[in-house]
Amino acid sequence: MNHHPTHATTGRDATTHPDGRVEIAESAIAAIVHGAVLSCYGIVDMAPRSLGSAIVKRLGLTKPTRGIAVAVADGRITVDLSVVMEYGTPIFTVAKNVMTTVKFQVERTLGMPVERVNVTVQGLRVSPDGARGRA
Repeated sequence: MNHHPTHATTGRDATTHPDGRVEIAESAIAAIVHGAVLSCYGIVDMAPRSLGSAIVKRLGLTKPTRGIAVAVADGRITVDLSVVMEYGTPIFTVAKNVMTTVKFQVERTLGMPVERVNVTVQGLRVSPDGARGRA
């Protein structure tokens, strides 16, 4: 004769991990990317990716995801960036640092692999005070 317990078990999985799914919006990923990019030495700003974005920026209606495009396919992330760098900084070194920083921050925060980070340098800017990049 099989004896089954008459009371419900209170296992951890039953109470803290309900069945369901977690979806991460591309705009949320872009927000992580935005912070990572602006933390990099030599980056002055994100650049508009189109003329329409440039007009919106002029009107002061910019979004924090300006200059960032995120695509997720098969659980892997691809990021396209348009940036403005500080004039006089080593462009390829700064771009490589941006790629590494974005990949690290996104993978650490989301636990999803970043397949590719593409960086387009849309412009160079000289700081009015002569300082280079961000500290």
